[in-house]
Amino acid sequence: MRLEDLEIFRAVHETSSFQRAAQRSGLSQSAVTKIVRKLEDEFGMALMERGAGVIALTPAGRTLYERAIELADLAAATRRDMVSEAAALRGSVRLGVVPALLHSVATPVLSEVLAKSKAAQIQLTVKHSAELVRLVEDGKLDLALCFGVQHVAPNVACALVGHQRYQLVVRAGHPLLARRPSLQQLSQMGWLLPPSGVTLRAEIERMFSDAELGPLNVRIESDASATLLTPFILQGNLIGVLAEQALHPLSKEGLGALDVDLPALLGNVVIYYRRRAPSVGVVMDIRHRLEAQARSNLPA
Repeated sequence: MRLEDLEIFRAVHETSSFQRAAQRSGLSQSAVTKIVRKLEDEFGMALMERGAGVIALTPAGRTLYERAIELADLAAATRRDMVSEAAALRGSVRLGVVPALLHSVATPVLSEVLAKSKAAQIQLTVKHSAELVRLVEDGKLDLALCFGVQHVAPNVACALVGHQRYQLVVRAGHPLLARRPSLQQLSQMGWLLPPSGVTLRAEIERMFSDAELGPLNVRIESDASATLLTPFILQGNLIGVLAEQALHPLSKEGLGALDVDLPALLGNVVIYYRRRAPSVGVVMDIRHRLEAQARSNLPA
């Protein structure tokens, strides 16, 4: 039994045709038929029922089909693991970081690593949290330093390294800026928020739902860095959410924080990595350095 034979078997079932399976795999129809017959001979039972132009799996064929999917997934995961191992062995680390943590946490660590080792190579990806976690799940990143997301694949582990404080921000001259607005008043405004899968968004919406206020009027939802979207706030009456360290430089451009009587808005800062992370030291070294840097710079 070869993985390639199982792929052909899957193709016959998924296309309901030996001919289409042959086209999909680049083989002749007779070669596809021989592969299926070889599998049936190997297991000593029929795997497919053929008749009247219909191809259906037998119970044994259904079991083999399900196992073929599992084996294909395992083979793909194994290839990703070995790519990670090979890259780490060369001193290459694939790191993802959200923009808000790039300068305060990632930059000092990477500067230290590059100064320490002339062989170290960093493949740096800067994206929003949900996309970084997906890249870790797919084996395209070794580590991701970002904010907590709600849904993570079983093959991904994480380490909580601190919290990020946020402020509700509006433009200078906004009608709510000169007073302490209530939840009721905030709920009546338009908002600019991250996607619903981000934990911060869920925390904000939970405050209003707990107060039995309706869903927020989210006028703009974006997975881009909040600092890139401040023109929408500066040119209208939208309320946005910004990391504390990003607010100070933007205050000079006319952005201000609302004085609200609410619990502090905190987002989890997390390092995500695949459970079968590369076993050589460079990835683990950077991970531990990132953890230490984040814990020293961010609230516990």
